Amino acid sequence: MPPIKLNKILSILFLLTAVFSNAQVGIGTTSPNAILDIRSSNQSTPANNDGVLVPKADAFPATNPTSLQNGMLLFLTTVSGSNLPGFYYWNNATTAWIGLTTATTGWSLTGNGATIPGTNFLGTTDDKDIVFKRNGIRAGYIGDPLYDASFSYNNGNTSFGANSMVNPSISIALQSGVRNSAFGTNVMPGLTTGQRNVGVGDLSLFLNTSGSENTAIGVGALYSNTNATANVAIGRNALTTSNGSFNTAIGFASLRQNVIGTNNTALGFEALRAVLGTGNIGIGYQAGRLETGSNKLYIENSNADASNALIYGDFGSSPRVLRTNSQFQIGDAAITGYKFPVGRGTDKQILESDGSGTLSWVNGTNSFSLVRTTLSAAQGLNTGGWQKVNFNTIIIDSNSEFNTGTSRFTATKSGYYRFNAVLHTNNLSNDTQLYTIAIYVNGIPYQEHSGNQNGNGQASRMADGIVSLAVGGYVEVYVQNFQGGVNVDSFPSKTFFEIQQIR
Repeated sequence: MPPIKLNKILSILFLLTAVFSNAQVGIGTTSPNAILDIRSSNQSTPANNDGVLVPKADAFPATNPTSLQNGMLLFLTTVSGSNLPGFYYWNNATTAWIGLTTATTGWSLTGNGATIPGTNFLGTTDDKDIVFKRNGIRAGYIGDPLYDASFSYNNGNTSFGANSMVNPSISIALQSGVRNSAFGTNVMPGLTTGQRNVGVGDLSLFLNTSGSENTAIGVGALYSNTNATANVAIGRNALTTSNGSFNTAIGFASLRQNVIGTNNTALGFEALRAVLGTGNIGIGYQAGRLETGSNKLYIENSNADASNALIYGDFGSSPRVLRTNSQFQIGDAAITGYKFPVGRGTDKQILESDGSGTLSWVNGTNSFSLVRTTLSAAQGLNTGGWQKVNFNTIIIDSNSEFNTGTSRFTATKSGYYRFNAVLHTNNLSNDTQLYTIAIYVNGIPYQEHSGNQNGNGQASRMADGIVSLAVGGYVEVYVQNFQGGVNVDSFPSKTFFEIQQIR
């Protein structure tokens, strides 16, 4: 072997001996600071080839490494299954390649690409609740959804929003602190044992701790409720001051000032806003806005009081009150309905229809028919056959319905009428003839009363009854006798004809 080559071999051996004796290797430096210290050509302005290349692979090995390769590093150049390109190391304990860079299956702080819906997801693959935090405070929670046949839940809480439903006191056995839903910032932050509450909107159910079955939708809705139950508040500041139960408020600031009142129902902007009592109903814009008491009803489109609201009621009075401060109509008065007058009328007046949908107050004597007539002179009778009694003197005729020329009453209104007709004859001697009085309705006998005269004196007959008349129906009085020289007495207290409308 030539001397030069021998010298080179000896130099290499000497160098290796020095390296292994120091257990440190430096590349680009004579003073290594680690077992292996590789320096760039220029730390401030490195060259484009200053670096270390680890083995590259287009796919992971078909046969897994063993414990001897635990920690082995490689660079994946292409997508392999759900693994994106990047550095990976072999973890023999889990028998898996673990990614070292953001180009992995983990979710990046700046977002991920090339995800596969249905394959890639945020969440767990075990039966554990999911918690999100902001600044160390819980801001999101997805609880155990499992329940049994009685709908007893393992948890069932769901929240999303900073400082919402922070730490409920959950008891599966008592079913307390479960099945709550909170969406928005500061929703139910102090909830402890309350259950089955729903809060949507900033500060809704903010003070609620043990109250249950409440539904609050809107900023500040049911804000002050702590332990009351079964309330529904929908709208900004609806029931915001309340800690009473069984209230329903739908609309901005509806039932806003209610504190402990229960069983109130408000629908509309500021409906029943000032109510402090119980059992009220307000429907409409500012309906019952000024009411503070209990058991009242308002249907209105303004803040009108009890004397001006469209509809007002009082459930607590005896008797109960239902009032309309407007014209009351039944049906369409322009078609087949009718409308009542607004005023109360005067003493003894009655309601009368004009037949066109309008009712008005009228004096009773000017409404129902009332007639009394008599004879101006005695009327001589023929023998045999029916003869009309000529009533020709009007004592009373409230609606001008009796015609003295025809001795006939003609109805101007349909209804029921009572009639009463009485007649007396002059004094008779040894008369045993038949005398009959009859009421004719529309020209036909309707009712008769007859009897034989017995000896001396006056014959007296009377007819009294009720008849139904349509408009234009008429009534007359007839007499029948068989004795000559008989007159109908004209004395007004003995012979008269009366008609009275009773309905």
